[in-house]
Amino acid sequence: MGAVIYGRISDDPTGKAAGVDRQLDECRRLATTAGVEVIAELLDNDLSATTGKRRPGFERVLELIRGGDVDTVIIWHTDRLYRLPRDLEPIIDLAEGRRLRFLTVTSSEIDLNTASGRMVARILAAASAQEVEHKAERQKSASDQRAARGLPTARPGYGYQRADGRDLIVEPEAAVIRDAARRVLASESLRAIAADLNARAVPSPGGAPWQGITLRQMLRRPSLAGLRTHRGAVVGKFDAELHPPILDADTHERLVAVFDDPARRRPSGGRTPRHLLSGLAECGLCENTLGGRMHRLPPWQPKTGSKSKPVKAAYACNRCHKVRRLQEPVDDLVDRIIVGRLERPDAAELFTTGDPAAARELREAIDAADARLALAADQFADGALTGDQLRRITEKLRNKRTELERQLADALPPQMPQNLVGPRARSVWDGLHIDAKRSVIRALARIIIMPTGTGRSFNPDDVRILWHASM
Repeated sequence: MGAVIYGRISDDPTGKAAGVDRQLDECRRLATTAGVEVIAELLDNDLSATTGKRRPGFERVLELIRGGDVDTVIIWHTDRLYRLPRDLEPIIDLAEGRRLRFLTVTSSEIDLNTASGRMVARILAAASAQEVEHKAERQKSASDQRAARGLPTARPGYGYQRADGRDLIVEPEAAVIRDAARRVLASESLRAIAADLNARAVPSPGGAPWQGITLRQMLRRPSLAGLRTHRGAVVGKFDAELHPPILDADTHERLVAVFDDPARRRPSGGRTPRHLLSGLAECGLCENTLGGRMHRLPPWQPKTGSKSKPVKAAYACNRCHKVRRLQEPVDDLVDRIIVGRLERPDAAELFTTGDPAAARELREAIDAADARLALAADQFADGALTGDQLRRITEKLRNKRTELERQLADALPPQMPQNLVGPRARSVWDGLHIDAKRSVIRALARIIIMPTGTGRSFNPDDVRILWHASM
């Protein structure tokens, strides 16, 4: 039997494996000095021994021992082979009944064939585990402090590039972000925006085709508005000189409000509605939403032996089956009424609701919370606060900040497509994607279609529009 050399390094940002190469060189020299024949060299590069991820090299070492192919394992240090007791125990189990040798470059030989040797190995593993835990605590506290001080994250996202420790705006990417944000706030669907970006061959963050979910994740990022997040929560603002914002705070709050509105949620992979009022119009009898579909016959009309004549698309209730109106005249009526209201001189008031004074006060409260977060970080750095105290303070302030952000989103006025109100309303409306039109209708009114008898011609009075506000 021979020996196996095992090398591992936790972090290899360059990908050159220089660290494990040095380990191998010293292990080879040790093998020569010990007079053992090396039959295999196994590596785990850029893999930590504490994350629980698979280590193919380590697993192969165990296989060689289990198969009786090697009786000597050569490592640079014990923590290269195991750092936690859970990794040591399988090795101890394999050593039982075998005369295994563990040679290390930087420490004495490990003897797992005796009770005393196994005790020493377990003590070393416990000490290594304690070092890992202390390191994690230090990194956690340092991360809390960096976040509270508004320092940049590990790597910048789409729209930025890192240079000399600062995040610089990449203008072509920032232009994509700003335009997509504007279009979302103008009620255009993420699906339609993604399709347009793909048609124009605009590169996406990962190089894959744009998708609605990609846009949603990108536009939701608080960092685009200069807000620093930590462990999934906003903890303050970035230092503007180190990370300037691409979007203003109001735009970010409106985007979050749009994405969090349950009425706007729809699976990103769903199909574009074919009819203007599908899923929007309501049954006047049972209040179920109506679907737009093609029926050869109304669902309540019995089939006859003769071939039925096709019926045009209609909005039909699938619950009570008492409402069914042709889609085209209903859409035309709603279209004319909505646009007519948007053309009136006071139409701008439809989209200027909100409380500017309340929004101003909420922003000041958010700024105060950010200032307290930064102060806590400075006090921790000066030793006036412990890591545990810093964590409790930041958690409380984060929760308060999240609630203030929610209130601010409610206080901000909604945004709709440019020039949608006033004399140009018709031309702007006709150019909107169907998703944008549906969002405008949803924001302004409820559409109720009343039940009627069969065979009656279309009557506009059977379609009721209930405005959400006094209009």
